[in-house]
Amino acid sequence: MPLDHPIIFLLPNAHFPLWLVVLCGSCSLAILHYIVEKEPPKNEQIPAVVIAFVMSVFWISTVAGELLNCLAALGVLLHLPSALLGLTVLAWGNSVGDLVADVAVAKAGQPAMAMAGCFAGPMFNMLFGLGTALVIQTADVFPEAYQLHFHTSIVVAFVFLILSLMGSLLVVTWCRFRVPRFWGFCLVSLYIIFIAVSLVIASFSF
Repeated sequence: MPLDHPIIFLLPNAHFPLWLVVLCGSCSLAILHYIVEKEPPKNEQIPAVVIAFVMSVFWISTVAGELLNCLAALGVLLHLPSALLGLTVLAWGNSVGDLVADVAVAKAGQPAMAMAGCFAGPMFNMLFGLGTALVIQTADVFPEAYQLHFHTSIVVAFVFLILSLMGSLLVVTWCRFRVPRFWGFCLVSLYIIFIAVSLVIASFSF
């Protein structure tokens, strides 16, 4: 069975949604635990944290899937390529949390940690996130090769990404591992140029 096969969550021999049964059962158990237990658990904290982490991953995956569907519908309505939406709207929504967190960490007196977070977050998304997705997709279509949908905006994004990374490496090394203020303005200007170039390419694609 392919991985994208639709799954209907219904009880056997009934047309009652399974998610409603799970929701009612979970809420009932949570209320019962809140009434019975008067003190916080001592030995069950680690399993509860692990279960909460796993459930948060599933919720994030579900919300991300719905977000991608909304972006695809928006692209169809506005006649915009999916690559452009991914480089703009999806990228902004995915990076706002990292932006706020890194700025807060830098203002708290930890600029090295904020700098590391700026590079470690996208690296994790690209290596682990994209790598895992490609492994699953290629395993689904094996032995055939999975063909990526080529778009010029993706090539432009990689070019600007390489320019920013190589420029940061050279400037930070030249300044004895200090980040000058002018380089921050250069990076912001580089991103504005990238957005402008992507919009121009998208306008000429139709």
